[in-house]
Amino acid sequence: MKTKNCLGILLIGLSALGQATSSTKPSFRFLATGDLPYSQDQDKKYRQLLKQSEKEDFVFLMHVGDIKAKGVPCSNDEFHKIRDLFKSYPKPVVYTPGDNEWTDCHSVGSNPVERLRKLRELFFSDRTVLRLDQLNVENQNRESKFKRYIENYRFSRSGILFLVVHIVGSGNNYGTGPLATDEFLERNSANMAFLEESFADALIQDVPGIAIIIHANPDFEKGSRKGFKDFLAILRDFLSKYHKPVVCIHGDSHYYRIDKPFKDKSGKTYLNFTRMEVFGSPNVAGVAVLVDPAVPHVFSYQPYYLESQQ
Repeated sequence: MKTKNCLGILLIGLSALGQATSSTKPSFRFLATGDLPYSQDQDKKYRQLLKQSEKEDFVFLMHVGDIKAKGVPCSNDEFHKIRDLFKSYPKPVVYTPGDNEWTDCHSVGSNPVERLRKLRELFFSDRTVLRLDQLNVENQNRESKFKRYIENYRFSRSGILFLVVHIVGSGNNYGTGPLATDEFLERNSANMAFLEESFADALIQDVPGIAIIIHANPDFEKGSRKGFKDFLAILRDFLSKYHKPVVCIHGDSHYYRIDKPFKDKSGKTYLNFTRMEVFGSPNVAGVAVLVDPAVPHVFSYQPYYLESQQ
């Protein structure tokens, strides 16, 4: 009888251990980049950086937009070059468009709205390019009224929610003309609906952390630009209810930093909110982001350089 009892206790213990192990949310890493490449030399080094990263345990590559310099033509050839690079990378690519890809294309003789349509076609409609299905993404255009906004999507990994939202530099395409402002108003409305729905779900699910990926530096410090006011307002409202770690990963101003620049209306810093900006041209480097739901801060960051430059 004692042997049977001991065996029973052992089996119960092993079962409990198995349940605990299966419910553990594993940590993972990804590589964040953006505002690259801006020249032939940067293109060469960026390709070397991505090739080097293939041997790492990164779950995916992230590019926060600006796949070319502002003065470079917004040609299909330029788009194809980076599209093919993303497509050849052996892991999914989490990408959001930057202003150099479309909003600023008027400066090199192209129609920004037409270029945006081409970006959506080349990078997002062709699902073999970014291979986001491997991350089980949910695109906003699953709803017919937002069918245009295939570039807004979200996914979860180890319980952490990732929100990729099309908010770009150059003022988010606001105020540069009637057509630009019309485009901004429609996209901004879609962005806010996507964030509102996603934030509501995050509160219900009580997720352990959230990463928001945009291109623009939305000026967390002053928040004076019209194109970003709604984004900052909805984020501020969410942070008044959600007190677990939130990081906003962006590019645009080409200044690698990890800081806490966002404050509530009374001037109190949101300590659970972190801004992480990637390096950007002229520096060809990335940021290795470790995501660990088991630790209180969830996200940690380490610069990732070409080995030949270290």
